[in-house]
Amino acid sequence: MGTPPTDDRRTTTAPATDDRFAVPLRGVAVDPETRCAHWDSAVDVVALRFGCCETYYPCDACHDAATDHEAEPWPRDRFDEPAVLCGACGATLTAREYLDRDSEAQRASGSRTVSGDSEGRSPSSSRTQSDDSEPRSASGSRASPDDDACPRCDAAFNPGCRAHRDRYFEA
Repeated sequence: MGTPPTDDRRTTTAPATDDRFAVPLRGVAVDPETRCAHWDSAVDVVALRFGCCETYYPCDACHDAATDHEAEPWPRDRFDEPAVLCGACGATLTAREYLDRDSEAQRASGSRTVSGDSEGRSPSSSRTQSDDSEPRSASGSRASPDDDACPRCDAAFNPGCRAHRDRYFEA
């Protein structure tokens, strides 16, 4: 289920960036927690920095819509630099910190994965559902020790992003 429609969404294309964020961010119909027109569930609160333009986007489809060049993932030799924005709390994470958290979540959950649709079709069918007995983070998304989550605020991140991490981070 997506977030309710609001009038606080913005579309920003190059060369402008969205002034609501402390980092340069662009995208299509982006809300204040970085959900976009393409991915807008409670756990879609991550924006990723692309190596080609040093700018953060909620997803690769936002990058493609907002720029006039091919997307390049964040380079491996820069994994210790900020490359991920938590839309829930505004913290920036290094690529290594984000990817290590992702790996920890996979190990803790016994290597279970939730695969998102990596072919660009509607993502709504690949979202996970949880019952109301699970704890919620400050942003309202549910996080548990087995989930991908922000190490600063514990906001849950979409575990389906594992299916296409190569679009955002160099192997």
